[in-house]
Amino acid sequence: MQAEVAAWQLDMFDAPAAPIARVQAKPDPLPDPHLWSAAVKDKMVDALISLATDSRRGDNMPESLMDCAALFNERLKNRKKMETEDYRATLGWVMEFWKGALPYRLVCQINGVDPEILQDVILSNPLLKRDMEEVRRDCIGTLL
Repeated sequence: MQAEVAAWQLDMFDAPAAPIARVQAKPDPLPDPHLWSAAVKDKMVDALISLATDSRRGDNMPESLMDCAALFNERLKNRKKMETEDYRATLGWVMEFWKGALPYRLVCQINGVDPEILQDVILSNPLLKRDMEEVRRDCIGTLL
């Protein structure tokens, strides 16, 4: 791989001119999804489903849902380090304001988990419900 000279740095004090090389960017290992072959698309779908539905502990509760519960727990404990964007995205996904890469209901269905469990937790807790209503207003809007 040869360095491409992008410019020359000149010195006022009679030092020799020094080339400034342009760094070649590494090519993206996966191009845009519309350029993927059918086999690559199938592998990516399988990887996405296994990522969303697998459990690190070996039980039947998928990590994606455990991560949701952990975020809600952090919010209820009023942790300062909580990632607000992740929390808001999680609220919207669980309440099915948007589907994400895999819909919440599908992740629950694959693992035999009742999708209303986390939704009931949000709706029954005043703090989580208030946050959920704020996400709904910001993303969906109101008639008022």
